Amino acid sequence: MSIKQDVTLLVHDAESGGNLVLDTSGLRVDFDIRLIPEFSRASFVIYNLTEATIKSLMAGDRYVTLKTRLHNGKEYTIANRYYLSNATDELTLPDRITKLFCFDKLRKQVLEKQVNETVKNPSLENMITQVLTSGEHSGGIDFLFFPKGKLEEFKRPSRPMFGSVQQCIRRLEKEFNFETYTLDGGFSFMYKPSLDNVEKTGLSEKKPDVVLQTRAMRSNPKIGIASASINSNLDPRIRPTSVLDLSELLTVGADAEERTLQLTENYLKSFSNYSKYAAFAVTHKGSNYTNSWNTNITALSPTKGKLMPTVQWAHKTY
Repeated sequence: MSIKQDVTLLVHDAESGGNLVLDTSGLRVDFDIRLIPEFSRASFVIYNLTEATIKSLMAGDRYVTLKTRLHNGKEYTIANRYYLSNATDELTLPDRITKLFCFDKLRKQVLEKQVNETVKNPSLENMITQVLTSGEHSGGIDFLFFPKGKLEEFKRPSRPMFGSVQQCIRRLEKEFNFETYTLDGGFSFMYKPSLDNVEKTGLSEKKPDVVLQTRAMRSNPKIGIASASINSNLDPRIRPTSVLDLSELLTVGADAEERTLQLTENYLKSFSNYSKYAAFAVTHKGSNYTNSWNTNITALSPTKGKLMPTVQWAHKTY
């Protein structure tokens, strides 16, 4: 018996509430949702919409929600009111294919807003909070894995903040070594530990959010020093900042060239027993028509030791 992959795509005409413009029940829908630094984004492919429905998608601001369910199990919302920025329509007989290109509504609502503020007592927490408030953000703000005292410390009485909200946050990312994510209608800021302070972040002691199982893998996970590349069955629980436990996986491969394994002493031995990784970038792909149903994860490990290459935190392979 095949496993039923349910995909429901809804389009509304407002970022919250509003009128339902489209419900794709009964139609083929393919999706590619990328939860990556700065802001989340997605593309959706819908087959055989009517001419009138396609025109209604182009007639003003539209917000797309995608829900999934596997074999009558729990339903998950993995894209909630993403802003529809572009759409294409193509007739490829016997099908008519409509593609929707979207990004998290927080980019439109907050990140593109202009800021010209002077922050008093400019700790990182104060600067981010004031910049987001100036951008009219009213949702959650979550700081993850920052060393104790890092968010509160400041070295001057005031600091000007100007440009778009996104530009201000980018400058702070470079200075304070963190990444920004748009999750659940709010912002999450994840610190990237170095050799000197990984023990102060609490990341290595944090209880895992998800324990990965071998039976859920689509391919053999690949590990490298302080990083891992994982392709599993679609798991909506996994998102950036999730702490993953790889200890239950029966087999993994090395994500390194043969020359590296030949010449770098203890390349694998130094970290292969460490099982905890933090999700850095997550892509959910699936369809209610094909067997596509997977989650791709780039994960990073807060491994302690002289071989931890912190440059890996900046290696974005989505």
